[in-house]
Amino acid sequence: MPNDHIADPTDRCSVRRATRADADAVAAAHVAGWRGGYRGIFPDEYLDSDAFADERRDMWRSWGWVEHLPTAELFVGELDGEVRGFAHAGPVRDTELGDRVGEVYGFYADPAAWGTGLADRMMHAAVEHLTEGGHERAVLWVLRDNPRARRFYERAGWVLTGRTDEWPGPQLPSYTSPPVAEVEYGRPLR
Repeated sequence: MPNDHIADPTDRCSVRRATRADADAVAAAHVAGWRGGYRGIFPDEYLDSDAFADERRDMWRSWGWVEHLPTAELFVGELDGEVRGFAHAGPVRDTELGDRVGEVYGFYADPAAWGTGLADRMMHAAVEHLTEGGHERAVLWVLRDNPRARRFYERAGWVLTGRTDEWPGPQLPSYTSPPVAEVEYGRPLR
């Protein structure tokens, strides 16, 4: 992102690179996005549990992704000056796809931001980062039974690649998920 910030003074949305100080806000958006988007996929008692929220907060506070994905970037989307979503993108984790492929690892928004245009801005930032990193195409994975997210990705130019997988799902001491079907989407970047 050349200017490090995408903003339009006439609207309520902006996107910027995240900092460690954003960890709690990213975790809150992550939890809200899961709670809004995954009802019916994961049990309410898991989604509404303190253990789930604590695990996400601890994960983001550790900022561990930087060690494992040093050229990745985490972007936060702000609505009215508050972090309400994030996009995390960098080199593809599946090295068999080659070094010219990027990946959107995570993309979540608080339901309070749904329909505001914030997600479009966050996706733009992720795609721009991947393009500037020299990637020629990108992939992302989404739960097969998440039609809202799938419609968003399709409107944003992503298409099914035909690859599928099973994600083991969340694993906490108080909850073990059965495997969940995922589908891969891809798109050219150039």
